[in-house]
Amino acid sequence: MTDIYLELAEKQLGKLPDDVRLFIIHPNYLTQRYLMAQLVKPEAAYVRFDGDNLDGEALRSQLQRSLDEQVGDGDLAKVRNLILDECDRVESEAFSQFINELVEVMLEENDGHITIVTRQTPHAILNNTTLRDRCVFIPVQEDMLLCDYIRDGDKPSLLEVHSFGTGRVYLNGEEIVTWDGVLPRSLFFYLVDRGMTTRDDIFKIFWPDLTTKEATNVFHVTKRKISEVLGIDLTTYWSGFYRISPDIELSYDAMHFTKLVQDSAVAEDDESRKLLMRAIALYRGEFLSNLDLPWTQERRQSLLQTYGEALVSLGKMAYQQGNKQEALGLFLRSALTNPQREDLVQDIMSLYTELGMIEDALASYERLENELKASLDVRPAPDLQQYAESLRARSA
Repeated sequence: MTDIYLELAEKQLGKLPDDVRLFIIHPNYLTQRYLMAQLVKPEAAYVRFDGDNLDGEALRSQLQRSLDEQVGDGDLAKVRNLILDECDRVESEAFSQFINELVEVMLEENDGHITIVTRQTPHAILNNTTLRDRCVFIPVQEDMLLCDYIRDGDKPSLLEVHSFGTGRVYLNGEEIVTWDGVLPRSLFFYLVDRGMTTRDDIFKIFWPDLTTKEATNVFHVTKRKISEVLGIDLTTYWSGFYRISPDIELSYDAMHFTKLVQDSAVAEDDESRKLLMRAIALYRGEFLSNLDLPWTQERRQSLLQTYGEALVSLGKMAYQQGNKQEALGLFLRSALTNPQREDLVQDIMSLYTELGMIEDALASYERLENELKASLDVRPAPDLQQYAESLRARSA
């Protein structure tokens, strides 16, 4: 299946004006190094920084050593394309000064390009007006949580919420790592996930056994802790509802995921396929996997089911296009989300059979049979049993 991130990055690179020559590969782009091949051009040099909290002297030393190995005489003036990898190992202010020096040579004297690869938002560059105005993030796609951090100062604060997996939160590109307890973090994710909710609903979820007065006190204390952690108010209260504050620009993976899947249902085939691929790429693990509360368990199951259906839909499209191996892979991934689904096992068995893999088809049936016996104490549907028997006869 196509790497949707790489396809997006290549498309955006092709549309950039020629005067954009300072690239930052987006920190949330998981396969950053796949993109390097598109950026390595003639007269290129590659520097991979080693160490932690590197200062300016260490940066210049490692740069020079790499240039000596790759350019011969180590002359930066001969380099037209410079790739700096693992820049998150560098001390922030030292990096800003270092890039300033390189820009003067690489961009102004050499008419070259600089590519920065980092797993953290390079605030040293974004806080430097001269540098910020000359750089671009690649790729950028908000509904895939690839936000553009080059922003005007009068824009609302950018809050990125990653709920698939263990849960991560970023404010203006900085990760929030300290939550002052489990409760503020749990309430934060609940408020973000709901978007708009009443106080009574919050109390039923978090403090059903407390009196209204007791729950009110705990709620306001917890909400205040969230504001202290973020440095801004997460919600505003209006007309009986708590809503995400208008001072916040929210980018939330579960919200994007759901909308992409919904939009795919009414889109034309090619566009539908692209939307589903973007949705599936967002799903990087079960919803808040380390937070086991009744509301997270319910939401986790709902999103898992949507993910499974998205995989099936994409698998059917792949099959219609004649891509049987791709369709099989997508169906197998979907079966992991719901191992009791008989119609899906039927499709998997049929595909295995078309590919001449009868033993694998029978193994899929046996897994289903064991799952249904263990969980529900029932057997697969009669027609599926008959199909399995016919395959056994063929393989005998």
